[in-house]
Amino acid sequence: METSQTSTERVSAGSPRDVKAARLKDEFREDGRSGAGGSLLLWSTDAIELVNRAADEGVPIVRITCVAPTPAIDGVDPREHRADFSREVCGGHGCWESAEAFIRRRGELGLLFNVELGDDPLEIV
Repeated sequence: METSQTSTERVSAGSPRDVKAARLKDEFREDGRSGAGGSLLLWSTDAIELVNRAADEGVPIVRITCVAPTPAIDGVDPREHRADFSREVCGGHGCWESAEAFIRRRGELGLLFNVELGDDPLEIV
């Protein structure tokens, strides 16, 4: 059985299940910052664009964590700004609309967004 991924893509990106997710993050690497553990941190506009690209590719959004770009932003505790969509993703949902809404509601707070992508592709039934 043939897949849509070539063997070179599989080798360079790790597991065949995360090829699209890895490519999407690579597309946005120049626009973001590196966070703890090599995570990709994006400003709200770039994070929304990543969510939209993930939707185009069928890659689900598992969770989003907000990070303050400086140690203290007045009145904002980024620990309160997390969204976990893992339960919905396990149920077959991509959570793109929920993820975009989450980011838009926090776009003016000056936070960076760590958008965690799930395994791909998500098969819509």
